[in-house]
Amino acid sequence: MQVSLASCSAPAHVGEYPNQQRVVGKSTSAILACAGTPQKQTSDSERTLLRYYREAPILEESRPVGKGSFATIRHGCWATVVLVDDRVVDVQYRFVPPTFDASNDCEEIFDSCQ
Repeated sequence: MQVSLASCSAPAHVGEYPNQQRVVGKSTSAILACAGTPQKQTSDSERTLLRYYREAPILEESRPVGKGSFATIRHGCWATVVLVDDRVVDVQYRFVPPTFDASNDCEEIFDSCQ
């Protein structure tokens, strides 16, 4: 029998992270060059949104126990880059599941953005 406690847990705190802050002010072309092609891109008359997703590697999702290991929660992170006038004005992270701090997964998306 498997019991899920995810619905009983509080959402993980989404704070401000170094790579997230570092890309603010960069151009659209700079973000595409360092972070790659987004999963989804949408635009309206005021802004452009680039949505990236990174899932934790398989090895990160298992924990060693004695001579074996057991699987932990699959997790990842959505990063939404908000651009206005061809410049990043905000980057928002959303953890999947929301109860798991997957900030390291989102931060990896922007590791090449120096």
